[in-house]
Amino acid sequence: MKTRSPWITLMILLSTGIIFTLFQSCEKIKDALKVNVNYDLPDHYFTIDSLSHLKSEQVLYSQTYTANIDSLVNANKGSLSDASVSQLQLTVVSPDWVTLDWLSSARITLTPAGGAPIEVATSGTINPMLKTIDFEVKNVDVASAVTGPFQLDLYGNLTGPIPAGSVQMLLESGLEVTVSPK
Repeated sequence: MKTRSPWITLMILLSTGIIFTLFQSCEKIKDALKVNVNYDLPDHYFTIDSLSHLKSEQVLYSQTYTANIDSLVNANKGSLSDASVSQLQLTVVSPDWVTLDWLSSARITLTPAGGAPIEVATSGTINPMLKTIDFEVKNVDVASAVTGPFQLDLYGNLTGPIPAGSVQMLLESGLEVTVSPK
């Protein structure tokens, strides 16, 4: 009987090791099967008029979006595991001679329906000679915010009056959605 005890102990340890290895392998397989999908939000043109010339931070643009994330997840036969903002770009469209010399900084938030705002991007230092801002996107999971309607708000700190009666702007944005296998 004493000779069986080491064999039983060895078999239990070996079985435990195999089971532990298999469960780790399953997680690695699931991680390998995750799919990242880029989702471009519609481009939005908007106008900032000459009345918007306060020197404190103010909302320059606000829009409610509904991203069809469920279709994306279903098409990839999985579940939503993560979503983040992949790109945000703001451009002066017209008049041609206007640059960003009237804007010192900007930031963008997403607000889910009934939720609190999530800051997703900041402008960094704005070059007053340029017409475009490529926002510095934060590594923030916004999956809970984009599964239903959400509001995107662009805030700006103005350095003075808008240089024209009105300035037409373009906001381009996109999400990166990670879908995990079920």
